[in-house]
Amino acid sequence: MKKIAFAITTMVFLLACHSEKELDPTGACVKVRLVSVLCSQAVMKIEDPAMYNFGESWKDHSNVFLGFLDCSANEAALKDAPFFYVELNTKPFPDDTCPRCAAAIDYSGEKHFYVRVVPNCGGGSINE
Repeated sequence: MKKIAFAITTMVFLLACHSEKELDPTGACVKVRLVSVLCSQAVMKIEDPAMYNFGESWKDHSNVFLGFLDCSANEAALKDAPFFYVELNTKPFPDDTCPRCAAAIDYSGEKHFYVRVVPNCGGGSINE
């Protein structure tokens, strides 16, 4: 009986550790497209099914999150792009210190990330 209890406890612990690693968005690179953008805030739709766990449903959209764009992001170019790649972070990037306007997107979801636009995700090209 002790062996069974030990095995179950070990299995639950390992599954919990594995799940936490999968859900940690820090440093994740995600293919997205823009749903809406306002004052360096953007609702982004995740295009890669393997990354859907970082998104949620909002209004008529699924697999989306609110991203706080870093200072180097070109909002006009993102509006015209069919998709692009972002690096996710749970905290502001250390070098991201530009002023922001006070307007905000009315996003009631819980998935919020600081994002930095990157050219690709480990071998994937922006011109895929």
